[in-house]
Amino acid sequence: MIEINTAEIAVKDYITGYRDTLRINALCRQCRNYGKVWMCPPFVFDADELLGRWSDALIVACSFHIPQGETLESGMEKLRAARKSLEENLLRYEKEVDGLAFGFSGECLHCSECTRIHGGECRHPELARPALEAYGFDVEKTVKELLGIELKWAPKGQLPDVITLVGAVFYNRDPSGTQADFKLTPD
Repeated sequence: MIEINTAEIAVKDYITGYRDTLRINALCRQCRNYGKVWMCPPFVFDADELLGRWSDALIVACSFHIPQGETLESGMEKLRAARKSLEENLLRYEKEVDGLAFGFSGECLHCSECTRIHGGECRHPELARPALEAYGFDVEKTVKELLGIELKWAPKGQLPDVITLVGAVFYNRDPSGTQADFKLTPD
């Protein structure tokens, strides 16, 4: 079972209330992907300038309820498949609103090895999107305060009862006040 929750917030308010680049970037530095994949910091562009282009953000949290007895391997395989489908939905919405999507944290699903470690360009810039954490956003605080969701954690090698993926689309609100609705299209 997948449960989808969304919240909208002005980007300036989201940056002020939920972005802690020093603390989150220090956590990113502990990851094996830091500086080795294009979707992870440090970035070769000005992230503040990029974020400043947008007026509003749609935060999307997708919670997966894990059946009791699910193995780590099969659970992670199902999660990867669902994540790919959900990221396709974020990219579709990104195009509808002419915005910028932020994917879900975890490894890139598009390449087995990133070209960044060899100095190459991203092979799939039309598909690959960094997570909110890569830009210094506190996702745990985001879902707790904006969506009322407590993230669940499990010991290494085990699955929690619920896994919540958090993504977003930053966009500029249509001056007419109308905006395309985010719709989840199941595959």
